Amino acid sequence: MKRPWTFQILLPLVMLILLAVSCDRILRNLNSNPEESPVQPVEDATPTSEQSSEPTHNSTVLVDDETDIQITLPESWVENTSLHDSAELQAADTANELYVIVLAEDSPALMRLGLQDNAARYRALIQDQMAIYEGENPTEVAFIDDDFASQYEIRGSLEGDIPVVYLHTTVVTQQRYYQIVAWTSPQQYDAYRSEMQTITATFQEIES
Repeated sequence: MKRPWTFQILLPLVMLILLAVSCDRILRNLNSNPEESPVQPVEDATPTSEQSSEPTHNSTVLVDDETDIQITLPESWVENTSLHDSAELQAADTANELYVIVLAEDSPALMRLGLQDNAARYRALIQDQMAIYEGENPTEVAFIDDDFASQYEIRGSLEGDIPVVYLHTTVVTQQRYYQIVAWTSPQQYDAYRSEMQTITATFQEIES
């Protein structure tokens, strides 16, 4: 019998991401001048606003009209607006216990920090919410579309001994910072890691 991943995992996730976009929290933790860590290219590449879906062949392009961002979902995925109250984009493949949300933040405080500093703070908030933290592992992703990105796999367990793996990606553009957070159980992650990375890689800001 499958566990109710959507709600048991999302409650801590909601808290950590709302904290992560808090300008006051970030400024209080800023103890030195921001430095942008270099990243290398690789071969592969706020309130809730109204969302819309546009099908393309066997996939779906999920669009947020307010921030002009989009991701492309495989055929088995659908929009799911119950995952997070403040996410700009959110979708799930509930049959396989796979979930993804995208959150945007255009705070001037965040823009004064470097990508690696902001990404590390986001990941630290995830770690703080875990009952057992097993560690994190960076992937080779350094760009999403044409924008700098920092991507980590984060493993651990939540309260109630619920194991989870987050694929957490921080993306910085000229407009704002984004968090793309996909998650599932460890068993499913091993089988669907490539699919979640592919969805993340489709993220882009739509040119006006």
